This record gives sequence, structure tokens and C-alpha cells, in this order.
Amino acid sequence: MDLFSRKYARPLIIGVGLMALVQLGGNNAITSFASSIFRAAGCSAESGSQVMAVLQLPFAVTSIILTEKAGRRLLMLVTSAGTCLGCLLVALGFLFKGYHLSTELTSSMVYTGILLFSVSFTMGMGGTPWIIMSEILPINIKGSAGSFVTLINCFTSWIVAYAFNFLFEWNAAGT
Repeated sequence: MDLFSRKYARPLIIGVGLMALVQLGGNNAITSFASSIFRAAGCSAESGSQVMAVLQLPFAVTSIILTEKAGRRLLMLVTSAGTCLGCLLVALGFLFKGYHLSTELTSSMVYTGILLFSVSFTMGMGGTPWIIMSEILPINIKGSAGSFVTLINCFTSWIVAYAFNFLFEWNAAGT
């Protein structure tokens, strides 16, 4: 099988690594369990989910424009920092909630963190890896390599979404 030959190792490793790391960021877990996260933080699950959904369209359109103007690498770096900051806000919000600090502060930290994560992911980390993958894979293995990378992407996403529910039930700070 040509796909696993030495000459295609570099683009395949980059594609698999990029897709796996993006999914390990937890987007599908956050999207799937957003209502539960908002509810656990003391926010309105309905309004939080609606705002999250409404924000995704304009930021997806912005992503299309920025991908060509700013470049893929810069877009991935900036949006990765945004998703990290969003996760940090959510984690701190639940940490402060565990210490029974201000309910308004913890709720707004979690709400802001989830929205920042969602917007950042939509702007860069959601679509940019697919563009990079299509550009780095040679044409003669693009079909089989694309299928393999997509399999890894879906499998990693499933692992994260499956594990998230157990972690969230076990400990709210497990988010």
C-alpha cells in the first residue's frame, strides 16, 4: 500500500497529528454538552446555546476571509490561543464555583469561556486543518490518505466526547 510508504510519511503524520490534536481540544464535547455546562455553571442553557449557535455563522464567514489574508499558520496560532483562553476561563469558573465564590462571576466566566472557545474554534481550528490537509497530501494518495486522516479525526472526536460525559459527571472541574 503506497499510503504507508516512507516517502508519504511526513504529510501523513502532519495530517493525522493536526486532526487528532484539533479534536483533542474538545470542540465536539463542548458543543454536544454545552447545555449541561451552562446549566452546571448557573447560566441559562437555552440562551447560552442559542448565542453560541448565532455567533458561529458570522465568525465562519470571517474565517473564510482571514484564511487567505492572514495565512493559515497565523490563523491556527491565534485561534489556538483563543480556545486555550476559553478553556482556562471555563476551568477557573468551575474552580471558583467549587470555592463558593461569587455566583455571577463564575457564571460569567464559564459563559464567556464557552463562547470564546466556540468562536475561536469556528474561526480557525475548525476548518483550517482540512485546508492544510488538502494542500499537503500528494494527489496520488489524496483519496486514501484523506480517508485515513478523516477516520483518525472521527475516532479522536468520539473518544473525547465519550470521555467528557464521565469526567463531567465525576467532577465538574473535569471540564
